[in-house]
Amino acid sequence: MREYVDDTEDYINIMLDDKQNQLLQMGVLLSTATLMLSAAIVVVGVFGINIHIKLFEAPTGVDPANDPSYSVKFLQTISGTIGGCLVLYFIFIYCGKKRGILG
Repeated sequence: MREYVDDTEDYINIMLDDKQNQLLQMGVLLSTATLMLSAAIVVVGVFGINIHIKLFEAPTGVDPANDPSYSVKFLQTISGTIGGCLVLYFIFIYCGKKRGILG
């Protein structure tokens, strides 16, 4: 009877270890996603600084409010930031799976 109790305890410990590993993997995924979101926030912060770069300069004689090329530049910047963060996220996940950190 004692042997059955020991086997049951071992089985429960194995199940708990498996659940703990799954939670740790989820933590790694969420931490990586948070890192990529922070990178996007840094890009937004850099563009929010009051600096003079060529992207912000209006050509002479053009009203920036009515020029569609400014919205295109904005959309290119947004899509580039989101795309870059997604690519980096998938690269990190791939490297984690390749090294055996993630299942």
